[in-house]
Amino acid sequence: MRFMNKKFYTIGILILVAVTIVFAVSTSDVYRDISTSMRLFNEVYRHVILNYADTVKTDEFTELSIKNMVDELDPYSVFLTGDEKDPLETLARGEYGGVGLRISLRNDTLTVISPMEGSPAKRANILSGDQVLKVDSISTIGMEVDKSTKLIRGKPGTKVQLTIRRPGIGGEMVYTLVRENIDVADVTYFGMVDDGVGYIKLTGFSKGASDEVKKALTNLTGSGDLNAIILDLRGNPGGLMEEALKISEYFCSPGDTLLFTKGRAAMTNKTFVSKRKPLVDMKVHLAVLIDGGSASASEIVAGIVQDLDRGVVIGTTSFGKGLVQTVFNLDSKHSIKMTTAKYYTPSGRLIQKPDYLNNPKIIEGTTVGDSIFHSKNGRQLKGGGGIAPDVLVSLTDVPLLVRELWRQNMFYAFAIRYHTEHGNIGEVDSKILSEFQKYLKNTGFTYATKSEKQMRDLEKMLKTDEEFKTSEINFNHYYTIFDAAKEKDFEKNRDLIIKGLNSEFATIEDGLTGRTKSELNTDNVVKQALMILNDQVAYQSTLGFSMK
Repeated sequence: MRFMNKKFYTIGILILVAVTIVFAVSTSDVYRDISTSMRLFNEVYRHVILNYADTVKTDEFTELSIKNMVDELDPYSVFLTGDEKDPLETLARGEYGGVGLRISLRNDTLTVISPMEGSPAKRANILSGDQVLKVDSISTIGMEVDKSTKLIRGKPGTKVQLTIRRPGIGGEMVYTLVRENIDVADVTYFGMVDDGVGYIKLTGFSKGASDEVKKALTNLTGSGDLNAIILDLRGNPGGLMEEALKISEYFCSPGDTLLFTKGRAAMTNKTFVSKRKPLVDMKVHLAVLIDGGSASASEIVAGIVQDLDRGVVIGTTSFGKGLVQTVFNLDSKHSIKMTTAKYYTPSGRLIQKPDYLNNPKIIEGTTVGDSIFHSKNGRQLKGGGGIAPDVLVSLTDVPLLVRELWRQNMFYAFAIRYHTEHGNIGEVDSKILSEFQKYLKNTGFTYATKSEKQMRDLEKMLKTDEEFKTSEINFNHYYTIFDAAKEKDFEKNRDLIIKGLNSEFATIEDGLTGRTKSELNTDNVVKQALMILNDQVAYQSTLGFSMK
């Protein structure tokens, strides 16, 4: 027996030595390749700096060269300089120095969606719909939202001056605000949407997102009998993996495998297992809503829920971003955010969609995995990138008239004007709808159907053609027909127009919370979720449970 133990011990040592030698050789090969390539890179760099006909700006040339090099990898690997690191730091901290404004661009003008509760902007009585014309002395007209945001944000305790125009009120107002630490709010709304059914809208996964979800869940469970929860991740671009895993643990059992990460470096190969007691009773039904804008951390949560048969995933296929980025700080001003691994759901599905490389020629060894996987209950799940929903709710085509009303900001423009004149209005009625129709005519709102565009192109072409210059074709007759048809479009799309107006009025009156509450009433995906959550047979059968 001792002889056998000694024999196995000797074999074990030999295997360990062999593996160590292979690893050392392979590692030395990598470093030898790096050394050879760096010599070539350094020689080219030296010749350019020393021998180019004109003086090369060394810092700018170096930064651009590195940026171009990293850009060859994938869309998520980037070289960061200076304040380009700010969004990452905001994500990691869950806060930023600012005044607490949610803003967007409306017709080239920076516009307040809503001030955050308790923020400097809220205390100064800046309102939804206010237009920010200048930050300090810099005009924001036509400026991208990201650039405007950087101007408004800054070190807590410092001052920023905002020049604001309030629609319906003449002149401009100047606000001098002191920046504070502003907490990022990822849960924009939670509440009951039906008897026993709670709803949570999660828009990101910054630091503290799990605490916000926990607070929402605690509130919902404490409000009475909670039979089901809808977690809305539509349009959620993701964020921190750690927050996604914490949120998943609220719904899963201890010991459940949640996620795998796999990469070339040993430190990137990890398995994440649920360790905490769930916050939500396993008997509570769960629906997770996703769409093409749900990415990264959103897909981690949806994939976990689906693979473990913990709940029903509803909507449309998610974005398909399953790459793990690691930030390497190079010096005080520079860092590189680089893809170091890939995400895999509990069933082994790769979340990342294929063809993500910017330059496949320089990458070796990308493999295509299995396309069919199985959930905990044995349900077949599609691989190939992204999370395909259990229940598909196709996006409905928005009619041309309604698309143009949104695109030309007519809902918003009317709502802000009407609200300024009349105050809070509740629900849109026939009187307001009639006022809106008059407003569209007075402002000269117009749009062209596909047929009308073709007719105008034909008219333009014929007028330049020698054979048709003197033609008696009466194009106005056809345009009159088009106009008559468009007049009827308003009544045909009455419900969608009311929905658009209600949404904008609610945003003006109560920010994102008001907008979400308003849109829930007519949300087809939410309606589908409620049908399944309230139907025991449909819910259980969708998840592959046998009904007894």
